[in-house]
Amino acid sequence: MSSSTMTTDLPPITLLLQEVQTITSSMRRNQRWASTSSSSYASSSNGLPTSLRSGRNPQRGLARAGSKRGRGSGESVDEGDLMVGFIELRRTLSGVKDITSVPPLDLCGPFLALIRSPLTSGPITSLALASLHSMILAILPLYLTPPPVLTAPSTQLQLALAYITSALSQCRFPSSSPQQDELVLLRLLRVIEALVAPLSMSMSSSSQAVGLGCLLDQMGDESVCELLEVGLGMLARARLGEGVRNSAQSCVQDIVRAGFRRLKSLTTDDVERLLSDNKEMTKTGEKVQAKTVAEVQPDIDGTAEDKQQEGKEKGVGTSTSGQTEVHTPMFTPYGLPTILELLRVLIALLNPSDQAHTDSMRLSALAILNSALEIGGASLGNWPELREGVRDEGCRYLFQLTRADSPALLAQSLRTTSTLFSTLLPHLKLQLELFLSYLIDRLTPPNPPPFTPHLQLRQDSSSRPGTPSLGGSKPDGRSTPVNAEPSSSISDSNSVSSTPKPLSHLPPVPNETKELMLDTLTQIALRPSFMVDCWVNFDCSTESEDLFQRLVSFLTRGVYPSAPPRTDGSTNLFEGLDNAQLLSLEIILVFVSSMADRLEQGDEPWPSAGPTPDDLHHAKSRKGVLLEGATLFNNKPKKGIAFLEQQGIIVPDPSGPGTDEERRDLAIAKFLRHSTRLDKRLLGDFISRPDQVGLLKAFIGLFDFKGKSIADAMRELLETFRLPGESHPIERITENFAEHFFSFHPPEIADQDAVHILAYSVIMLNTDQHNPQNRKRMTIEDYKKNLRGVNGGKDFDPGYLAGIHESIKKREIILPEEHAGQHGFEFAWKLMMQRSRTAGQMVICNTATFDEPMFRVAWRPVISAIAYAFTMSASDEHVIQKAITGFRQCASLAGHFKLPEVFDTIVQSLSSATGLLDDTEEGYQMANHPVLEKENQSVTVSPLSIRFGQSYRSQLATVVLFTIANGNGSAIREGWLQIFEMFQTLFLHSLLPAPMLQMEDFLAGTTTIPMKIATPAAAPDRRPEGGLLSTLSSYLLSPYGTSAEALVVETSDGDVENTLVAVDCLSSCKLEELYAEILNLDAEALIPALQAIRTLAEARTTGKLQHRTEGRGETGSPILAPRFEGQLPYDPACVFHLEMMVSLASRNKQNISETWPIIFEYITALLSSAQSYSVLLIERAVVGLLRLCLIVSETPDLRDQLYIALDVLRSLPSTVLNAVSEQLMAGVARILEKDTTVIKNHTEWNLVIALFRATVAHPEASKVTLAIVQKMATSSNGSGRPELTPDNYAGVVALLDEFATAAGAAVAGRQQQHRRSSSIGPQATLGPTVERGLTALDSLYELRNVIPGMMSTSGLGEHDAFNAFWLPPLLVIGKQCVNGCRDIRQRAMAYLQRLLLSPQLLSGDESALPTIFDRVLFPVLEELLKPQVFERDPHGMADTRLKAATLLCKIFLQYVVRLVESGSAVEGLFVRVLDKLERFMRGERDLLNEAGESLKNVVLVMHSSNLLLPPPDQGSGLDDTRSADQKDLWAKSSERIERVLPGFLNEAIPPPRPTQVVPQLPQVPPQEQASEIRAE
Repeated sequence: MSSSTMTTDLPPITLLLQEVQTITSSMRRNQRWASTSSSSYASSSNGLPTSLRSGRNPQRGLARAGSKRGRGSGESVDEGDLMVGFIELRRTLSGVKDITSVPPLDLCGPFLALIRSPLTSGPITSLALASLHSMILAILPLYLTPPPVLTAPSTQLQLALAYITSALSQCRFPSSSPQQDELVLLRLLRVIEALVAPLSMSMSSSSQAVGLGCLLDQMGDESVCELLEVGLGMLARARLGEGVRNSAQSCVQDIVRAGFRRLKSLTTDDVERLLSDNKEMTKTGEKVQAKTVAEVQPDIDGTAEDKQQEGKEKGVGTSTSGQTEVHTPMFTPYGLPTILELLRVLIALLNPSDQAHTDSMRLSALAILNSALEIGGASLGNWPELREGVRDEGCRYLFQLTRADSPALLAQSLRTTSTLFSTLLPHLKLQLELFLSYLIDRLTPPNPPPFTPHLQLRQDSSSRPGTPSLGGSKPDGRSTPVNAEPSSSISDSNSVSSTPKPLSHLPPVPNETKELMLDTLTQIALRPSFMVDCWVNFDCSTESEDLFQRLVSFLTRGVYPSAPPRTDGSTNLFEGLDNAQLLSLEIILVFVSSMADRLEQGDEPWPSAGPTPDDLHHAKSRKGVLLEGATLFNNKPKKGIAFLEQQGIIVPDPSGPGTDEERRDLAIAKFLRHSTRLDKRLLGDFISRPDQVGLLKAFIGLFDFKGKSIADAMRELLETFRLPGESHPIERITENFAEHFFSFHPPEIADQDAVHILAYSVIMLNTDQHNPQNRKRMTIEDYKKNLRGVNGGKDFDPGYLAGIHESIKKREIILPEEHAGQHGFEFAWKLMMQRSRTAGQMVICNTATFDEPMFRVAWRPVISAIAYAFTMSASDEHVIQKAITGFRQCASLAGHFKLPEVFDTIVQSLSSATGLLDDTEEGYQMANHPVLEKENQSVTVSPLSIRFGQSYRSQLATVVLFTIANGNGSAIREGWLQIFEMFQTLFLHSLLPAPMLQMEDFLAGTTTIPMKIATPAAAPDRRPEGGLLSTLSSYLLSPYGTSAEALVVETSDGDVENTLVAVDCLSSCKLEELYAEILNLDAEALIPALQAIRTLAEARTTGKLQHRTEGRGETGSPILAPRFEGQLPYDPACVFHLEMMVSLASRNKQNISETWPIIFEYITALLSSAQSYSVLLIERAVVGLLRLCLIVSETPDLRDQLYIALDVLRSLPSTVLNAVSEQLMAGVARILEKDTTVIKNHTEWNLVIALFRATVAHPEASKVTLAIVQKMATSSNGSGRPELTPDNYAGVVALLDEFATAAGAAVAGRQQQHRRSSSIGPQATLGPTVERGLTALDSLYELRNVIPGMMSTSGLGEHDAFNAFWLPPLLVIGKQCVNGCRDIRQRAMAYLQRLLLSPQLLSGDESALPTIFDRVLFPVLEELLKPQVFERDPHGMADTRLKAATLLCKIFLQYVVRLVESGSAVEGLFVRVLDKLERFMRGERDLLNEAGESLKNVVLVMHSSNLLLPPPDQGSGLDDTRSADQKDLWAKSSERIERVLPGFLNEAIPPPRPTQVVPQLPQVPPQEQASEIRAE
């Protein structure tokens, strides 16, 4: 309010003289004004209704009338007397230099007399009021002194103001026209505004500054009430114009604001001192305004004579001469009495049942009350005298007005209600519960649209306590107070509904009304602690409903559209948000924001005066038990009571009097007496059963009927349960009531039987008086007649019976759940006020103590509602920003409270708005989008990047989603599917950062996943051909072939700009950091992440394969088609998924036990159909599997999985295996190098060797394989590389054999090419295959160094050990002696000779010698004799034969000595040697010459060893002394030797002759002969 002080350069005396001049000149000009009939008067205050004049005390009103202030010279005056006053004033002012020397009452007196006079015309009264207005602004402030605090003698200004207010309240003038009258009233209101307006000026006489204040501070309660009377009186006059009434309302509001500002400064001590001072003063009578309410009457206040009689001197008066009486009255500043009376009047005006008050009066009263609460509502709560009226009648009337049909009245009542709760909330606990419940019930549609289960909060209707309802009725038209909501049982099918829901039969709320109510709820809920307060005061209270849960359910549902489906079946579910939905969303977001603020900025400390948080947590859990128990009771009372006893809710007092049964009945009775959640009908039936007599007695015994009439006692009893309908239960109830009531010794009743009869009569009388179908009511005489002689044989006192009759007649005994109209509301309100006496004040604290349980209850529907609003507000940036903030805050709360499922819901909600999910039927496919160089970076312009760059909502959702996920990855579970699907989309459109595009292998290290497009479709009838070249061709063409390249589309500058926006947005998402976090997830989050990737990967691989395998029959039903034999096109996303899965598992080695099955199953599925996929994908699968095997090899518990994986690799088709063999062998080598003991048994080594053998033909992989085997062949214990063991020895030898054999195959192939090109001549250079074959032979030869050690540690016998270790390499080398490659053959022959002549074999077991010939040498010679072998190398095979024959002879010579010494038979061996040599030398002249010498040596050695002896000549007469063996050997061998070496036997070994002395040749020991031969 701005200051209204008027500063003027005109001297005050001059100003006053000018005002006097104006008035008197006007009076002189109008000679007719005094002749106006006194029967037509208008007044300043038409008055308040009679009901408002007096309060609860008939002697009190708005203004106390005891002052009887005088009217100066204005009493019984005519027009001449009125003029005299101005003449006297002019005389008084003559010669006055300081106007403050003249009492202000003398200055105002003539003007006031003119205003009061009923003879003054309207224009003259208007001029007087204008002059008074000028004086108030310019002259009266000169008399200002500091306003008194306590009672003190009145100052001259205070006396003047008292007379001014009195004159204003008595302002009367003849009515001329409505317009003219309203102008006068407006001028009067301006005077009041001047009195109320603040002012600040300096006193001219003393130059002492007076602080900011107003003239109202110089008034007492009486004066202020007079001003209020004037304003309220105008408001009550319906015929006045809207402008006057609005001005009057504004004026009253100014006074009320000033009064409540004073209330804020009042203290209890000040009021007590004022009361004590007032006791010393002479009490004056009460001034009661007598005004009418409906119409303007000519003279409402009575005759002028009555007014003049009221105006007797109070004790001080001012005469026209200015002389003042000696006595000065005491002054008490206005305060609490004024405010108390004002509130009484305003509350009375709000009563909707009072037909005397119009809606316009209620509107004004609401506005005034709202102004009062705005200024001093909080201070009002400090005064019990003031707040009790507001809490009870004020709230009751106000809540009823919120059901008004008038939009203006509804809006103002809702505004006042909002202000009321904002200022007086601590004292309105149950009132807030009622109002919020009413709003929820009223705004909830009768048949709300169905939603998904996660939008529903657990809402048990039995949680609704006994709060009154503002409406609702049963279908049969009977009224029932809604004291408790219908109780729902555990099973919905058995639920018992005690009453219909409130407001269920009211028409739907109009949209405008709905928005008003939601706006009011928004204003109430803006307080940061609002939801906490609801949780603490209601949800944690056993006597209140779960208001927090109801609010969350209501608000989240309110975000969704509530309109019914259209006639065409469609809905408005996706048409944006209306105002009501936005208001619901705003409250939800305020709730979330408040929790987030408490989390980030801290909260308020919990008040020590209230219950502790632990007590509230306990009460919340206890409430759940109570609800369940009440539900059980409302189905089966005994079952409910048993449950409550079991849960410790009903507990007898062990120290109480009586038996155990009586104590139990008392405990049950106390629970039934005070529980508001029980079905009152069932309660009445239960306690009145024959088997519950003890419980009924205990229940009635809880009531205190001392000093109460039987009508009040019955009313109190029957308000707690519904009276049964049968006579016997009623009989039991009345009997026990009579016994208990008579125990209080009522003086009017003779005995207990009289009480019993009287109780019955009260029930009958209540039914008779209030049954709408009963037309003839029982009179008091009838009632007395019916009760004659039943009071101990006498009659009851007539006055006593009359009192009962009157009480029942005026106040119906309302049984629970019986009425719903005004009576029901009044009854329920009374119960609520009774509860409020014990409920205590509302606990208000912005604490974070309960945020976690609140968030756990509310997060799911809250996030769903925010997500819906976000999705439906594509063009509303404000809603988008708010929703995004809500998501972020929910995420921070979920992280703090460790609720991972919240993150999943947020991710799933936001992901759909990003536009990055794959919504195509076949999935996004790689395409050739234009790639441009912009800002030093390659930019791929795709339709998705353009669309994403254009959508602000998509960008914002993406940033928030990844911001939330970044740092909270360990909390995400189900949301990984959406995150990785977005990664997939970004990858396919080249929008992912480079670190996420990499793949690792064993050869090239880290590379980038190729993005080239594959052929559009695979040819189903084309089978991949075998062979190395076809495999290599497939490998090269599959990932990179582009048989159908897409056309390059030209891009516009706008497309490029949108793409750059998309790139910048994704850069701000920090995907690299999120990816780094994903790589280090804990097990709980890692497993869902891997499963999500696998789901996406399977959709693009095995899923597609299965889809192509399935066909459709003629009827359309799926049938199994033949196996798909084509190859799916290369899909880089599949490689991306695979690399990400393997990387995740590799970085989390400690969780390999959990991650291995997920990835292994997928890779196995890929490899089982390897030929159906791109070679690159299969290669990546093999690499990934081997990378995991590296980790698995470190885990002893998973070793068996390693061998299963190797077996899967071994089972790959040869073409596929050959294509991936390079990576395969690199991985296997890495595994073997990492742990040399990882392969332990024969079966496991067979797997590895099988993989080795599959790579022999590969030009690169074979290098790795040979290197491994070479190291194994030359390794020794502790060398850090795989060792040769009995388990792998045979496999290694066989593998080396394959390398050597492969060399021969390579040479044969080359020779065939030479023949085709007519190119003759030997091989020019050694190829890599031959070199590997030679290296393999070298490794075989090197085995000689490790074989002795292996034999010694094998535990085998010498012969078995020879067969196990020496024989395999000898057989392989012998096999290679016939290899088609000359180099291999020659080296094999050399190594075979060295080995067979090595000391290890020569000193070995003699039993192995025949094996050498039978298994090694003879097979070599046999092979060399074959023509097809000879044809392999015709030029070099002859030399090989020569060397083989020579070798045979040498070996035989070396071993024959040992055989002879050991006594072994060599005859057969010798014969076989001869046979081999004979076959070799037959027809071969060169071979005969070279090998003949070796054979000669063999023959000589055999002869010298007495093994080969010729028979004596036949004619010599000598006896043949040879043994049978010698004879046999000679017989078998001589012919063979002769054929090979004709004549040699006769020359070297002649037969013995008897007469001839055989010359003695020098004897050379056989060993020396063998050595010589070996040297040769």
